[in-house]
Amino acid sequence: MNIKTTRMQLASFNQAKFLSWLLYVTASLFLTIGNGANAANDRGLLLEAKKGEQTLYLLGSIHLADQSFYPLRTTIEEAYKKSDALVVEADIIAMESDPKLQQQVMLESLYPPGDQLKNHISPKVYAQLQAWLRERNLPEENFNRLRPAIAMITLSLMEMQARGLDPTAGIDRHFLTQAHRGKKPILELESVLQQLHMLNSLDQPELYLQQTLEQLSEMDTFVPRITKAWKSGDQDALYNLVIVEGQKEHPEFTKLYELLFYQRNREMAKKIEALSQQHKSLFVVVGAGHLVGDASITTLLKQSGFTIKQI
Repeated sequence: MNIKTTRMQLASFNQAKFLSWLLYVTASLFLTIGNGANAANDRGLLLEAKKGEQTLYLLGSIHLADQSFYPLRTTIEEAYKKSDALVVEADIIAMESDPKLQQQVMLESLYPPGDQLKNHISPKVYAQLQAWLRERNLPEENFNRLRPAIAMITLSLMEMQARGLDPTAGIDRHFLTQAHRGKKPILELESVLQQLHMLNSLDQPELYLQQTLEQLSEMDTFVPRITKAWKSGDQDALYNLVIVEGQKEHPEFTKLYELLFYQRNREMAKKIEALSQQHKSLFVVVGAGHLVGDASITTLLKQSGFTIKQI
């Protein structure tokens, strides 16, 4: 696909959207949904976990989607309605009404005045970034103060937006909107700043930025594959696409997977279990990549005594 990003489109990439997009910076951000029919008949990835009188509904989220993805399957919406609280990685909507937090996010995302991205990566990688910007008619000054990991995420998100995908149509935001309107309790497993600290702690941010620049062209083939896997509720296919294939192709990313998936899975599973002891039923929305595989939240909850089935 030939993506032509105009200066008018760039104008829509303002601070508000930038702040919103930063919440979708987990490794599962590539779980995207393109156009499709019969959305209500899509199975999706919904799991039911039970332990005694406690019930958890675990929904694998798609962070960027479009309106053709809705309405969601009735079983998913009903599970949300009968739950005592909504559990998410982070509450994006609350952040949008918190100017102090927004300022902190910007400080974590940008180098201070006088410093620039090109001072922290090699001339070769920076030249690759400049080529990408020229191809899309994007001014360099819009990127030159982004930290490497934030630049990496921003590149991917802009490519997705150019394909019609939108973070405001994501599954987690869909339920956050309902919860805020209906006054349902919202519980966070992480926070915006925690996610940014994690990204900025990457050992080899230049390597990941370079790989992102080289792999963006693969998005046109990846999106249909991940779409099919999610819509069919195929856990094995999701695991292979999100975890297995990436590690086989890039074994140098082992530490990245540990940081973005396995370490976070352990922490989120502990918090979900603790929250379940305070509520009879919870509706948990996390990136679908966190619910599949031997080191997933699902497996960790099984080990702690939950019985889990896909519904």
